[in-house]
Amino acid sequence: MEKAKPVASVCFLDNRSISMDIESVIELDAGTPMKLGEGEWFCELIVRSANGTVALQLLADSPERFIVHAPETSVEE
Repeated sequence: MEKAKPVASVCFLDNRSISMDIESVIELDAGTPMKLGEGEWFCELIVRSANGTVALQLLADSPERFIVHAPETSVEE
């Protein structure tokens, strides 16, 4: 039997927020926002790493809440 490898480390902070550390990230995928009902939208954010996948199911009151703001830095290879 293979030893389980942690995909993410999660900490619950005093101010009711969650901190998550994910190592060896390979890819980030954001789904297309979908309307569930009046004022209810759903979107999925997927983080793929060398150790596994973390999927976040997000709910908001409008699709604009799911806009991802990328850093304004250039990536050099």
